[in-house]
Amino acid sequence: MIAWLAARCDFPDYGRMLFYELPKDKLIFGPNQISAMIDQSTLISQQLTLWDQKGSGVIRGKLIVIPIENSFLYVVPLYLKAEGTNFPQLKRVIAATGDKVVMEPTLDLALSSLFGTAPGQSGPMTGNQTGAQTPLSKSTRDQAQAQLAEAQKAINSLKQILAAPPE
Repeated sequence: MIAWLAARCDFPDYGRMLFYELPKDKLIFGPNQISAMIDQSTLISQQLTLWDQKGSGVIRGKLIVIPIENSFLYVVPLYLKAEGTNFPQLKRVIAATGDKVVMEPTLDLALSSLFGTAPGQSGPMTGNQTGAQTPLSKSTRDQAQAQLAEAQKAINSLKQILAAPPE
């Protein structure tokens, strides 16, 4: 991927364009490469084949590309539709970043699996954590809280998008 372009859909920035030009010297996977990685995952392809048999069908939602810091998060909702019904249900969420792809029942679990954190935790777990924490400066705490609030807002928006069945 060499660039990413989006239009804001929230007020007061509605319609404002965001454009990220990506460095040419660094390989950044685009939607086609991520889709190929998903298709090549044996665990995911086995599950999709199992679900996509007589009596039910798998609907792969649109690949959502989300810029986060200096990388991208890719999310694909998976819906299962029973034969004779017109109401698909969200069954799994596929999330990918870099060269790692995971599939979990919820967005929270997919993000936890992808980044190695427990749901609701803010960072990776390490084997030598103790009760003592290094005190942070007020500006660092304020910056971290602002970033956490922005990330939570983005996750909530993504959950709303994933909850809507594809048209």
